[in-house]
Amino acid sequence: MKRKNFFVLGAIAAFAVILSSCGGGSSAPAASLKSDVDSISYAYGVNLADQGGLMQYLEQSGIIQSASNIEYDYQMRIAAADSTQKEALQKEMRTKIDSLNKVNAPKLNEFIKGLKEAMKSGEDNSAYVQGLSIGHQISKQMLPQFEDMLFVEDTTKKINNNQMLSGLIATLKNQNTAISKMDANGLIQSRMEEAQAKQQAKQEEELKVQYQDSIAAGEKFLADNAAREGVVTLPSGLQYEVIRQGNGPIPADTNTVKVHYHGTLINGTVFESSVDRKEPSTFGVTQVIPGWTEALKLMPVGSKWKLYVPYDLAYGAQDRGTIKPFSTLIFDVELLGIEN
Repeated sequence: MKRKNFFVLGAIAAFAVILSSCGGGSSAPAASLKSDVDSISYAYGVNLADQGGLMQYLEQSGIIQSASNIEYDYQMRIAAADSTQKEALQKEMRTKIDSLNKVNAPKLNEFIKGLKEAMKSGEDNSAYVQGLSIGHQISKQMLPQFEDMLFVEDTTKKINNNQMLSGLIATLKNQNTAISKMDANGLIQSRMEEAQAKQQAKQEEELKVQYQDSIAAGEKFLADNAAREGVVTLPSGLQYEVIRQGNGPIPADTNTVKVHYHGTLINGTVFESSVDRKEPSTFGVTQVIPGWTEALKLMPVGSKWKLYVPYDLAYGAQDRGTIKPFSTLIFDVELLGIEN
């Protein structure tokens, strides 16, 4: 899975100018990572400021001056320096960033006051409408959406606002964070992928109830088919029947192959056929459904096999038009050659 950024502030260009003056305090709550939820909350705050676009918005709006150029310049110089120069350059970089932080502090503190006030109250206040707009968006939209994605239906778990703000504010102020930006991004990414996998598994179980007749028909077909002479059933559940055995090389994962194929459902409905198109197809051995990949790595070039593919080695719960979820598929596959 490609990496994704789940936290981009899509409407950030429409956010209002920083509030004029408001209460609530501008210091960051102390980091206290006593639980898994605390860590996720803190990481979300760091990620929101660093990867979510908030820091960029503040820089582009002229609220703060960016430290990125300073860090980049010194990191390049530090990488090229010898051991005696590195410490001096790091100290010089820190001094310049501290100086910049002091310049940024007044307006940034005002912004943080409004942000914290919005997170605390969660209610509109006409005197704070412009200054609180980002805090309200986080509180009313982004956090609930993030919690729904992360915790799925576990309503007992909520993001710890104090830890989220602790990570966010420390990042905005260029302070040391209890979780690094890279680790925060990695933690959020991995937990979101886990949550998505759980959600997908839940949805698949619900679909299995809806398509239980199709699943049962496929299982019966494969059970009956396994008893036929000439049909080989592999440990994965894939079945094949040799129509013609070739004597050429056998493809590996890294190969690209040229094949002719004819695919049907167990009721005989044709869903795709290079034979009917009169044009062979070329693709990587691992760029097809798992049942095909497994079979291709057993077939010598010149072979023609009939494959009987259980749904879990085909398209699973996907709905692909003619191929409905949990469909068992049949393919005539002729391996014409290995392209590389």
